[in-house]
Amino acid sequence: MIVDAHTHRYPKEVLQDPQSFAQLHKEWHWLELVSPDNKKSLQGWSSREKMIADMDKSEVGRAVLLGWYWENPETCELHNQWCSQWIARDPDRFIGFFSLHPELQNPIESLTRSKDLGFIGIGECHPWLQDASIQNENWMKCMEFAAAEGWPVTFHVTEPVGHNYPGRVQTPFEEFLWLARHLPELKIILAHAGGLFPFYELNPKIRPELKNVYYDLAACPLLYDPEIYRKLIEVVGVEKILWGTDYPLRIFPATQKEPDFISFKNLVLKEAELSESERDAIFGNNLLALLPC
Repeated sequence: MIVDAHTHRYPKEVLQDPQSFAQLHKEWHWLELVSPDNKKSLQGWSSREKMIADMDKSEVGRAVLLGWYWENPETCELHNQWCSQWIARDPDRFIGFFSLHPELQNPIESLTRSKDLGFIGIGECHPWLQDASIQNENWMKCMEFAAAEGWPVTFHVTEPVGHNYPGRVQTPFEEFLWLARHLPELKIILAHAGGLFPFYELNPKIRPELKNVYYDLAACPLLYDPEIYRKLIEVVGVEKILWGTDYPLRIFPATQKEPDFISFKNLVLKEAELSESERDAIFGNNLLALLPC
């Protein structure tokens, strides 16, 4: 089964007027993403029906519905309400991850309730955008919960050197290393090829501490040359790579008017020259192995 490890979804009120939603909830970072200055947004939009049709067209059986790193805890709670409805309606197609904010009231109670609603992971996380760090006390309680439950946690990661683009906010690499050391049993997924963090695994003194760190490929066509896919396999091993699209982001803006899954699927298959076992691992088995039974 093909599983997309990194997608997003929004309800009708957001699809109809994302700018007003962002302004109403004072989500200024997200407003920058959907309404960048002097350029067309890369953000695409998709209804439930279109998303499922696009998945079927690409033979994607299931998709992780990541939450978002909203600046305000109330918006994170709202997103979790949306996601609980989506995974309840289509449990065989969508996998729910929890939107986390360090200022959530009673976060462990919220996570426990979300578990009862079918959530099995946390993410997409960006504590630095929420005026916190991974070492925040509330944040670490949630990470300990995830480790105990066997939940993976997906972090947004930006490359430390590169071009500027809307919404780019640095994600300190040393904090990911600190977390991997502090909670070695926690399953950590670093999005967007980990901002090239995986190449630190070439350091033999660091590599053993990153055994539970994995990397998804979301939005890589916007950031890196196609050689990145095979190089990642060579550096960290095929078992640590997860295919994810960042749907409904338009990751091929020159050719893609509407979001889809098939464009990135075909690119990775072509450029990485995967064996059958590598294909099965990257396109689903690796992610499924990280999820709690």
